Amino acid sequence: MRALAGSRVPAATIPAVLVLGLMSGTSADGIDAALVELDGVPPGLRWRIVHRASTPYPPDLRAEVFACFRPESGTVDRLCALNFALGRAFADAALACICAAGLQPGDVQLIGSHGQTLWHTPTGRDASTLQLGEAAIIAERTGITTISNFRARDMAAGGQGAPLVAYVDTLLFGHPALTRTALNIGGIANFTYLPSHSPLSTPPSVESEVGSGERAFAFDTGPGNMLIDDAVRRLTGGTQHYDRDGAIAARGRVHDGLLAELMAHPYLAQRPPKTTGRETFGAQFGEQVWQRGTALGLSGEDIVATLTAFTAASIAQAHRAFLPRLPDEVIVSGGGARNATLMHFLAQALAPARVRTSDELGMPVEAKEAVAFAVLAYETWHGRPGNLPAATGARHAVVLGSITPGQPERAHAAAPTGQVTEAINPASRDIDRLSALEIVDVINAEDRRVAEAVATQREALAQAIDAIAERIRQGGRLIYVGAGTSGRLGVLDASEMPPTYNTSPAQVIGLIAGGPAALTRSIEGAEDDVEQGRADIVAAGVNARDCVMGIAASGRTPYVLGALAEARARGALTLGLTCNDDTPLHRAADIVIAPVVGPEVISGSTRMKAGTATKLVLNTISTGVMVKLGKTFGNLMVDLQATNSKLRERAKRIVAQACSVSLDEATRLLAQCDGEVKTAIVSHLARITPAQARARLKATGGVVRKAIEET
Repeated sequence: MRALAGSRVPAATIPAVLVLGLMSGTSADGIDAALVELDGVPPGLRWRIVHRASTPYPPDLRAEVFACFRPESGTVDRLCALNFALGRAFADAALACICAAGLQPGDVQLIGSHGQTLWHTPTGRDASTLQLGEAAIIAERTGITTISNFRARDMAAGGQGAPLVAYVDTLLFGHPALTRTALNIGGIANFTYLPSHSPLSTPPSVESEVGSGERAFAFDTGPGNMLIDDAVRRLTGGTQHYDRDGAIAARGRVHDGLLAELMAHPYLAQRPPKTTGRETFGAQFGEQVWQRGTALGLSGEDIVATLTAFTAASIAQAHRAFLPRLPDEVIVSGGGARNATLMHFLAQALAPARVRTSDELGMPVEAKEAVAFAVLAYETWHGRPGNLPAATGARHAVVLGSITPGQPERAHAAAPTGQVTEAINPASRDIDRLSALEIVDVINAEDRRVAEAVATQREALAQAIDAIAERIRQGGRLIYVGAGTSGRLGVLDASEMPPTYNTSPAQVIGLIAGGPAALTRSIEGAEDDVEQGRADIVAAGVNARDCVMGIAASGRTPYVLGALAEARARGALTLGLTCNDDTPLHRAADIVIAPVVGPEVISGSTRMKAGTATKLVLNTISTGVMVKLGKTFGNLMVDLQATNSKLRERAKRIVAQACSVSLDEATRLLAQCDGEVKTAIVSHLARITPAQARARLKATGGVVRKAIEET
């Protein structure tokens, strides 16, 4: 399988076959999407990743997924509803990825959706598998033919339905001289054994042997990130969902006794083909390990470190026990590849094999499984088998999956479902032919729609103002989170609060994807980093008193969705600001403000009408909150600090207007009150001393009108 040159397809170019792969693993963090250009026939299949994205599950949906993992709470009615909810989430993720690539749904020929595995019984009389994420919903919402339910056909042919990525691994990572394993560390760890093959011979495939006489095969080794994630959630009370960079494990010590007990698990000794999942290494097993570690007197960090060592040791044991020989290289993908402590343990346990990430071979570690299901969909569409019997144990190779036809007329719509901001505006279709005056008129006519769109959100705006003001009174903060134009507008609004309303710089803050450097230049890929969104919320110390507003014109920005998911997990009030209807942001926020301003004058340039709407909304919210907090008297800014000559003159005018006195009298009042505008107004209008005015202001929370009306 050869990679095509380049990394991105121009929006105007429609490739021969463009396939979108969707995957949610056993960790159930969210949905990985990979848009892949495919051409040719195995083993000469050519591929290119056009775009990839990761969309976290909204907290409520993720909680429902985890509830349905458990037999005692996964009732038939909940599973039924979850199937459709996941279908909508997968469709949203697909459309967001297509849009971010600068393409339209009509440019994509197929979607390959793995779905979310809820239960998997690989062997025995009741062998079966269940993946949810209704394909009919995906096909209906996107208009694109969707291939799903890949595992069932392999099981019908006597296989275990996994690992299916093994077939793609043979195409991606086979090498003429090196023996490799392609190791994926998701919730569960699995690898594909890839013996070396001559460049003139057929690479390992669903039916052939390789030149060395050895077969490619694959199996699940046991837990990957699943038990580590479970322990991290227990240790942090649910505020962290995984061990970022392996930092928690690095602080702990591996307990050899507990590790030995874990390594005695019967699954590890079972010979392949074999698969496993949450039914074996899920929350129930995690609870047992946590209780055992606690009984041994281990700290939470020690338990995380020991489970990290367990993942590495079980992977290494599988390599040594079940392979003809140790490979030359181990190519690691999946979320576990980002865990530095786990990778260190692996390098030690698998020496002298060289441990590398798939990044080094041009395959982003987070993208491999999504790419794999794009490839499997492509093979199914062409009527070719997609399983590797030596990996799954199937009696023979089979064509995988179920095909749900799309709706071509919907797939060729002007923009993805709900992406009004990305649609083509007929009013400006020929703007490049207009004179400068005509251009101004077109833009001005479109801008008139902005205030009307914001006005439709009046009730949501009022709800947001009241909720934010109440939390700030309790010591909370307002935190804006955004990327690109949205992020810059959030930082701008936050930065204007201290000089305008004398707030603490820490009371209203702005976070932008890519950090401060992104204020003046584009930071490539920053908006797609879900985990950085989470990390920035953690670094800001967000707690239950805070308000976090995610700003995303599209309503789909992964950085923003990650930040809101983490904020909600910490008990903060979450708010969303988008210029589209029915987006992932709507499901990630407690209060959503969605002024739908329509297509932009320049297609996709959300710095225009969407940017203007964002500025209006933020101005309305922050101003309304400041009024509620008593930062004004009437419409006068009375909580300013006169720190320069311009502000001192403004202070005089405010006191003069509020007290209906001359500028000279206002100057005298301010001098008596040490330059304090509020104190001067209350002292004069309530006819009390400056000291009494200060006491009244303190008693009324700084609200001038209340302090005066105490009289």
